[in-house]
Amino acid sequence: MATQTTSSEPKLVNIFIFNANYGQKEGHEHEKILYYHPSSADLDTQVRQVGLAEAITRFSSTFKKDGDCEAVHTQKTRQVFYQAEPDVWMVMTVSVGWVWRERDGGIGVREYQGEAVQDTVLRARLLAAYTALSLTHHSMESLLNTKGVQGLRAALTTFMNSYLASVEMWGGDILAVWGGVSFVPLDRQTFLRVHCCLSLLQSSVPTIAHTAFFYAHQVVWCGLCLEDLRALSHYLNTQLLPSHVHTSHSSSSSSSSSSSAPCSYLSRFVGQGVTPGSRVYVRGEEGGELRPHHLLVYILAGATVCITLAETEVLTPHLFEKIDRLLESKVSQLASDIGEQLGKKSNSTDGGLAGGGGAGGGGGTGGGGSSNFRYVYHNHMNLATKTTLHGVHGVPVEVMRSITNLYTDMRKCGSGEGVVKPGEDHWVVGRRGDGREFYVVVSHKNANLVQVTDEVNRMCASHFSNIFLIE
Repeated sequence: MATQTTSSEPKLVNIFIFNANYGQKEGHEHEKILYYHPSSADLDTQVRQVGLAEAITRFSSTFKKDGDCEAVHTQKTRQVFYQAEPDVWMVMTVSVGWVWRERDGGIGVREYQGEAVQDTVLRARLLAAYTALSLTHHSMESLLNTKGVQGLRAALTTFMNSYLASVEMWGGDILAVWGGVSFVPLDRQTFLRVHCCLSLLQSSVPTIAHTAFFYAHQVVWCGLCLEDLRALSHYLNTQLLPSHVHTSHSSSSSSSSSSSAPCSYLSRFVGQGVTPGSRVYVRGEEGGELRPHHLLVYILAGATVCITLAETEVLTPHLFEKIDRLLESKVSQLASDIGEQLGKKSNSTDGGLAGGGGAGGGGGTGGGGSSNFRYVYHNHMNLATKTTLHGVHGVPVEVMRSITNLYTDMRKCGSGEGVVKPGEDHWVVGRRGDGREFYVVVSHKNANLVQVTDEVNRMCASHFSNIFLIE
């Protein structure tokens, strides 16, 4: 009997960005490199890796006319490619991990676990990284035009090093592929109160371009277009808010011995100085061109309010004080009511599955439902995502991989249904159509295909009948 004695998990080998038009002369190949991680790699290694990646993209372009080279598989690694801008490529290499198995004769064999790394997830990670870059820097072409090549390299180094420290690029599942957002399921009255609060803010400060309201990392309301909402939500949850929490804890520890004074309104804004804010590039409600804006992030009692103003507007301490005066009492009360409402929903025996989300637009994490099945749901039309697969009692990792594989297969068909059995104890049923899709994991060891299908049909009839899907 083979026994496992040791193993290695997948890990990031390298990630780099290069421009294929640079460094055309012999001996100047290093000029192609715009960013390379790890920076400790010697220049010859960097040049070889970039040269190989460029050769692969050029070679594959002769066969694949309708898209980019996507991935290269070897026994030990997976390498994925994303052409972010004309002639600019982002490339990531991940080791697949291995398991050392000792056979009966005492012979050791290292078995590489290629199925542990999925191309769809890795490419989604690269796309998310570029989307985050676009939110804070517009584009690499824009950086090149304003700062030159050296300024571009410096900006990419600062951004990517910070991003890699906050996101596990080699991990993820179907949620990383979708890049959706969770909406807070609110009743109509509470949602209208949130909308009125933000409308009053915008009418009182006419220079405000857009507003958004989040609670516990979930969206309540947003006045931005969907792509900007996706980018902003990802930026808040992976970069801005975690760093703010760390900074806040450090500040509170250093000032714990000082005399207690009334909390300054500036402490409720994310950032440093008397006018804390950052620059972002957003489109607005109707889409269009990315334009620079000031981003102000206001945090109170678990609620986060994001405010954008045109970059031409001058930020003053008086503006921040006025915004705080308008928001403090209203946001505090709204956060308390939303928390109470969500607490009641979580205590209910059946919180609903697809959750149109009431007036808030629906979806979130957690939820009730039968303990015999769990699900993950996504609406491509409003980016709403809801899952009961993640949390304390998650499903086996091989089941999550089968969901991503099923998604990849079904995406080619546009709409339809698929069923797989990734293990003895689980079935996965996927349905896709009309801009929506969901995957149900049924835990039923002795069930057959007909029984599983009937159970999923009953679930759809009771929870998805008003919005979903195909018969």
